[in-house]
Amino acid sequence: MLPAPLRRIAVQLFDNGVLRLIFENTRNMAVSTLITAAGLDVVRAGPGDLDLLHPTLAGYAVVAIGVALLLLNLMDGLWRLSRMKSHLILQVLLCCAYAFIFWRVVYLVLYFKAGGGGGMTAGQ
Repeated sequence: MLPAPLRRIAVQLFDNGVLRLIFENTRNMAVSTLITAAGLDVVRAGPGDLDLLHPTLAGYAVVAIGVALLLLNLMDGLWRLSRMKSHLILQVLLCCAYAFIFWRVVYLVLYFKAGGGGGMTAGQ
């Protein structure tokens, strides 16, 4: 049998669906970050093989959509954290932790998308 504090955490995570919400939010964060990175790639690389009238403008539009999705996802996560039935200090700490983790994941995905991750090439 779990101690009372651990039992409350387990009930929140598993019975109340918090764990599912965490994974959904993380997935949405990664997808919107990849959309932003794709738009930045078009802006940085130039027209290339795209058959668009203004590929750079299209890239900026994709970046704007990706950033809007990122901000909506962040607001959704903060909204859900603020509705928790817990002390205000815990809510503020969780919101700060969420915003920090959110920023780091966005930075990490953009870093690897930009080729800074040191991935292997076809010749290695």
